[in-house]
Amino acid sequence: MTRLIRLYPPGFREAYGDEVAAVYHEVIAGAGRVGRGREALGLVAHALRLRAGLGPGRPAGRLCGVAGPLVLAASAAYAGLELSDLAAYATAVRAEGRPPAFFAGDTARAAAAAALVVSAVMALVGRWAAGRLWAAAAQALCGVLVLTLDGATPDAIVTGGAGLLAAALLAACPPEVFPARRARILAGAAGAAVWLPLTALALDRLPVSTDYAVWPFLVLGWAGGLVAREYGGGVRLAVATGVSAAVPFAADTWLAWRSPVAPLAALLLLAVVASLASAVGRGGIPVSAGRV
Repeated sequence: MTRLIRLYPPGFREAYGDEVAAVYHEVIAGAGRVGRGREALGLVAHALRLRAGLGPGRPAGRLCGVAGPLVLAASAAYAGLELSDLAAYATAVRAEGRPPAFFAGDTARAAAAAALVVSAVMALVGRWAAGRLWAAAAQALCGVLVLTLDGATPDAIVTGGAGLLAAALLAACPPEVFPARRARILAGAAGAAVWLPLTALALDRLPVSTDYAVWPFLVLGWAGGLVAREYGGGVRLAVATGVSAAVPFAADTWLAWRSPVAPLAALLLLAVVASLASAVGRGGIPVSAGRV
């Protein structure tokens, strides 16, 4: 146990080390090997999060705590768009009188995307702890499948890397923080607002040919500003929240335009929109442990 306590930052260890050790021994008293192992892993994870500055009182931890719901909703929207593309393909092929052909890799990626969507919904409606972790795992699997199935091509590295980065952002959310209900509602609404029009576009249900990849950045920028405002955050937090959620869409923009200028311009647009949204009044929900 002494070795595990040493994983904590020195300041935290000196202030709370004895208390953490006492609680740990109390929890594992009479527990079996599996229970002791689970508690030890939880202790190690907590220590490493504090080492990485991901505690709820640190800037990185605060950002993850605030941005987590929107990152989750945006990741689910992106996964939902992949499912929409498969549905659009199947619809078009069937209209030609041919059966759609799905390979094992397509099926695996669709299953991972569906698991991500289901986990995100579960987290946003109230089962945050379990849903977020399952969503992070599904998002990581999506990224790994892209890198594995598509090979080490530049496109796969950009897309798969963006997926893994989104998974890391979800995993880094402080588990002590349960997002406010209004923040979860805003995030869920933003995810739906991204997914629905683009799905209608993919299924040829809108009278336009393309959205030029702008729509997700407008929605996520505005949502980032509103979510940050709910927690009393300013422009910086609003922009960081929106940018964190837009990671997969920024990768898509690079792939579509084949130029770093396009995603940078899109993120700049997002920053402007997030700044405007955060300036429309001020909220006051503190980021705190437990349910709010």
